[in-house]
Amino acid sequence: MKGSIFTIVLMSILLLVSNISYAQREEIGEAVKFYDTTWYDRGFDFYIGGGMFMGNKKNALYYNGSKRNECNINYLLDNEYRKKEIKEAVIQLHPNISASDELNYNESDLNWNPNYNISVLVSLGIRFKLRKNWAIALSYSFSRMTINNNFLLTYTSVAGNNVPAPELTLFGKEDRSMIDLSLSYLFSQTHRIVKPFIEVGAQFNYQKLKDFDMILLDNKKNEVLKLSLIDRYGASYIPGVQQYDNGYIFGGPGFGISFSAGIKFVVNKFVSIDPTFYGSYCNLNLKPLGERVFSFNYGAMVRIVMNDFFFQNR
Repeated sequence: MKGSIFTIVLMSILLLVSNISYAQREEIGEAVKFYDTTWYDRGFDFYIGGGMFMGNKKNALYYNGSKRNECNINYLLDNEYRKKEIKEAVIQLHPNISASDELNYNESDLNWNPNYNISVLVSLGIRFKLRKNWAIALSYSFSRMTINNNFLLTYTSVAGNNVPAPELTLFGKEDRSMIDLSLSYLFSQTHRIVKPFIEVGAQFNYQKLKDFDMILLDNKKNEVLKLSLIDRYGASYIPGVQQYDNGYIFGGPGFGISFSAGIKFVVNKFVSIDPTFYGSYCNLNLKPLGERVFSFNYGAMVRIVMNDFFFQNR
C-alpha cells in the first residue's frame, strides 16, 4: 500500500512539474514540438537563398542601341575615328564593301523585342517573428544581368553588289541590387511539415551599368572588333589623346513594391528549406528609350532558413 501511495504521489509531482514547465515554455515563446517545430512566437530567422532571375523586356530596351537611349550606336558612328575602325573591320570580313561606302543603320532594324538572359539570383535575409504567424522580413538580393542584341549595318554600294549586310552584336551587363522590407505571414496550421507563406513589402533597388559593347564577329564567332558604347570620358575620342574617366555612374537608385510566396518544408526544429517565388513591380534608374518606367521582374529561389534561439524573449 505504501509503495502504491508513493508511486501515485511521485507521478502527481512529475505531472505537476511537467505542466509548469509546459506553461513556462509557452510564456517564453519556446517551440512546442507537437505544435510547430520551426515557428516561435518571438525571435529571429536567418536565411540564405539562390536561384534564377529574369528582368523585364521594358528595361531590356535600354540595350537595343537606339538613338533614344543615353548609350547608343551613334556614339560610335558619329565619331570619325571610331567609324573608321568599324569600317576597316567590316571590310576585312566583307571585301566587296569598299572604303567609299557609307556605313549606317536603320532604327527599324534594331531589336525592339529584347530579353535579358536568365541570371543567377543570390539572397540574404533576416526575419523577426512578431507573434504567431506574423513577422517582419528584411532581405538583400543581388543579380548580375546580361543581354545580347543583334543589328544590321547598312551601306551604300554599286548596283548589283548583293553582299549581305554586316551583323553586329550589342552586349550589355549590369549589376542589380534589391533591398526588400516586407510583412510576412506563415500558414502554420496547414501541416506539421509543409507550411505555405507569403511576404509583401517595399523594395529599394540600385542598378549599375557595367559594360555595353558593340562586337563584330567573324564566321567562326571570333571577335574582330569590340568597342564600348559607354561615354566614360565626356569628350569625343581622338587617337593618341589621353582621356580621363569622368567617374559618372550609369544607373542609380529606384523603388517599388515586392512580394514573395513559397512553401516551408520543415527539416527539424532548427532548419527549414523554403522554395520561393519572388516578384517586384518597380522602376529602375537606367531609363529605356530615355523614359523611366515601372516594370515587373521575377525570379525563383530556394532558401535555407535557420531559427535563432539566442534572441528570443526570455
